[in-house]
Amino acid sequence: MVRAESKKKIKEMSPQELATASDGTVIAYNFIKIRERLGMTQEQTAEKGGVTVGYVGKVETAAVSFGTRAQQKWSRILNVERTEFLKRPDMGIRVTGVVMDKGAVREHEPDGEGVVEYVPLPPGYTQEKAEREGVTCLKVLTDVLYPHLRKGSCLYVNRMPISVVRDDDLVIYPGEGEPPSVKEIGLLPGGRVLLKGLGRGATITKEINELPTLDKIVFISL
Repeated sequence: MVRAESKKKIKEMSPQELATASDGTVIAYNFIKIRERLGMTQEQTAEKGGVTVGYVGKVETAAVSFGTRAQQKWSRILNVERTEFLKRPDMGIRVTGVVMDKGAVREHEPDGEGVVEYVPLPPGYTQEKAEREGVTCLKVLTDVLYPHLRKGSCLYVNRMPISVVRDDDLVIYPGEGEPPSVKEIGLLPGGRVLLKGLGRGATITKEINELPTLDKIVFISL
């Protein structure tokens, strides 16, 4: 028997809750989101699918089975891939790389099969806001960068124009002929910027017009 949950509860479930929810609940959540994305009411959806409104309501509360045959039928009706019904939303912020000695950043290499790691959303961020702004996360692998960063810290990163960066902000500087690394900002007179290396990292000076944008660390958590 399929365990029913209220439509409101399923619709408002967080990515973290959906990660451990039953397949039926995930299908119900995605059915609702697909229908709403298409701007269709339950009545319009029922008419399009040749079913009752009650049936649509049961699908959206995980009160009926929605197996492969039903998924194939409704993927044609709603013009979506069948896998859209089974997709679980990303949880929080994606971890895209690690920070090593001297603040060097090593990005994860996509292997097509590896497990993607996610960390909780930082304060003040919804899933939609994080995705819209392209926030990602780096994990610190060393204590050498203390007191700036500690081993195990999560660095939430967002690309921003240099005009919003302030003294003592931490940024990811892409470097020239070497891996990106974490630097501490120091604003100097005459439109210059000091990029101070953490730990044993190198310190360099740049003209501000040479740095139109930087990946700024917007939040650090353990």
